[in-house]
Amino acid sequence: MRTRAVFLILVILLTPIASASEVGFKQENALAEQGLNIQAGEVSPSGSTILLVGDDGYVHMISASAPGDRNQDQDIDSSRTARFNDVSWHPNGQTALIAGDRGAALRYSLSDNSIEAVNGAGITGSIELTATSWRAGGDLAYFGAKNGNIYSFNEGEGMLKLEDTKSSEITDISCHLEQNICLATSIDDGIAVIDRTREITWLDGTSSDTWVAVDCADATYIKCAAFASGRRHVSIVLDIQDASKSTTGQVMQLQEGSTDFIALSRGYDGTSLIHLAPMESVRYKLDIDEVFMHIESEPVTDFDPEVAGQRIAFMWEIGEDEGWMITNEGFIVEIYPTESRESLGIMETIVFAAVAVSVPGVIIGLIFMNSSYLQRKYRELRGFEKKE
Repeated sequence: MRTRAVFLILVILLTPIASASEVGFKQENALAEQGLNIQAGEVSPSGSTILLVGDDGYVHMISASAPGDRNQDQDIDSSRTARFNDVSWHPNGQTALIAGDRGAALRYSLSDNSIEAVNGAGITGSIELTATSWRAGGDLAYFGAKNGNIYSFNEGEGMLKLEDTKSSEITDISCHLEQNICLATSIDDGIAVIDRTREITWLDGTSSDTWVAVDCADATYIKCAAFASGRRHVSIVLDIQDASKSTTGQVMQLQEGSTDFIALSRGYDGTSLIHLAPMESVRYKLDIDEVFMHIESEPVTDFDPEVAGQRIAFMWEIGEDEGWMITNEGFIVEIYPTESRESLGIMETIVFAAVAVSVPGVIIGLIFMNSSYLQRKYRELRGFEKKE
């Protein structure tokens, strides 16, 4: 019984400690438009602006460093009424692709704020386009559709439907930051890898989950991560030589809470910020394949019940837990680390130091308590028993 108790203490001491992030909130000036339903946004490659898209042909640009300053806004006329679902900047930062309903495959030009259909957009007909992303080289982009189609695009070839697509909605596309390999997630058909030659491979064992988002957030790792309904996530290790041989890790599940994954934004320092409905977020760290709480609904409700009743449309950071989020209705909220979080960091340091000191002692004690020889020698040294 004594041995079992010591063993349990050892297990507890060796268990990793994961703490919820503690952040504060500050209201910025909301976007002036009424009745917005922002769907997505992306930071420009220069880091200076945010391009937002949404319902009724909505395209709008705000400052990334001063998002509450309405004097820096640019309202962009798309001359369309379709809902826009996703946006992706070209790596050179001069243009951006927009994917939307009614076959909307569009290109925004920064030089004159114009929006026009891309070459070959007519191939999509009236199919709803749900996702878009440029690959690292900037020579090719992909569009995903609600009917499961995946299209490639460059100006010379226009849009081409890829072979080996399936039939369920493509929910997200993300490309590695340095390699010309991309991933696409779907509702029912699993996760697909798209190699340099535009060949599609569907990864084994992924079709049983409803995947809602994917991110290749850190260029230093040949790895990405996908997120599914049910608070599930999986890492994908890319095979650079033969993308069809890419593999998935074990599917993990976030046990705490009851909200669900719905979308993601790119976080600070190669992390991903996954949005949960109705108003929460978690941070995923690719290097350790772990999820940490970022924003919890209760503090947001205490801050502003109106914001808490909305949905996170997009988030961006300039430091860990330091940045902004914009809701679907155009409310902009600054996020910053609180003093209590900094104090928690000090306490964590103390706890880990204590663990580092105590674990070897526990191990030695466990060995001693189960060795009659060592106990007898100890008693002899202390004079409790006479030496023979």
